[in-house]
Amino acid sequence: MTRHAGQYPPDVAELRRARVETSERAAQLGAVPEVCDAVALIVDELFNNAIEHGQGYRRSRAALVFAVALRGDRLHLEFEDPEMPEGQVRDLAQALGEAANGMPALDSERGRGLFLISIYMEELRVAVAPGGGLQLQGRLAKP
Repeated sequence: MTRHAGQYPPDVAELRRARVETSERAAQLGAVPEVCDAVALIVDELFNNAIEHGQGYRRSRAALVFAVALRGDRLHLEFEDPEMPEGQVRDLAQALGEAANGMPALDSERGRGLFLISIYMEELRVAVAPGGGLQLQGRLAKP
């Protein structure tokens, strides 16, 4: 298994770099342009959510981590937000389950981003990371 990871300060000024570098890592692993575009979109959504929803709990500005791995013929993406409280990780896991049931209402404040991610990723798993915080993993759907 080949795995490439990058760490990014939780600052909106780092979003472009995270998006570009993670997409480039996917390309280095042999991903076609459509899959690289999907990776960039997923990184954008996860990074923005970490910034927006992390304002209430972020204290140490621990780095957000994006990793891309090739397992067999499929690309896997991992995301970690080491500061997300356990309760919010559980809430996110529940919201992900609800998003898998279809597009949320347009007036809903939550769920559209998760629905978008669920379109591009399969076997999504949200859990508390071994050292605490959020760990999200999944594989990219075949284009």
